Amino acid sequence: MTSSEPTDIRERIIQEATSLFVARGYHGISMREIAEAVGISKAGLYYHFRDKETLFLAILTANLKRVGSVISDARSAGVTTRDQISRMVQAILEQEPDQRAIIRLASQEMEHLSQEARAEFGFLYREKFISQVENILQAGVAGGELRAIDVGLSTWVLLGMMYPFFYPAHERELGSADEAIELMLIIFFDGAAAKDA
Repeated sequence: MTSSEPTDIRERIIQEATSLFVARGYHGISMREIAEAVGISKAGLYYHFRDKETLFLAILTANLKRVGSVISDARSAGVTTRDQISRMVQAILEQEPDQRAIIRLASQEMEHLSQEARAEFGFLYREKFISQVENILQAGVAGGELRAIDVGLSTWVLLGMMYPFFYPAHERELGSADEAIELMLIIFFDGAAAKDA
């Protein structure tokens, strides 16, 4: 066994389990099915992850850290509030469908986790994702780019606009991601009213 093998197995477990959770939900799969998909024994799976909740939380947390990095990068690279939000939305929606779907899974399947796991993830979700978006919008308000808005509510409105893209099954129905992103940003920043209305 090479020194990198355990990490590779752990990554394979996360990758296969992610696909299964996205396709069938938290209760739709068993640890046995995950082990079979990875090609290891159940004992091998339990060596890496204590139980299904631990595995699911590892997937959610890894994705959240990725999204947090995406938002940090967008904040660093973007000049204006709109530019930062545009970069963030673009980068999130450029992720593979299964990766985007994890954001949806986090909200849909959270009730199946223990109170302790929900609290742990909720703290991280707020820190890595929600607070960063709120901070971008708050800076826009403070800098005069945005009117005085409730940045918490505005963050959820923006995420609500993105939410349909977190369903891999709706990929074709949504058309061009670039067109959708452009329209989303126009509606979010400019509103949908005609200029002379």
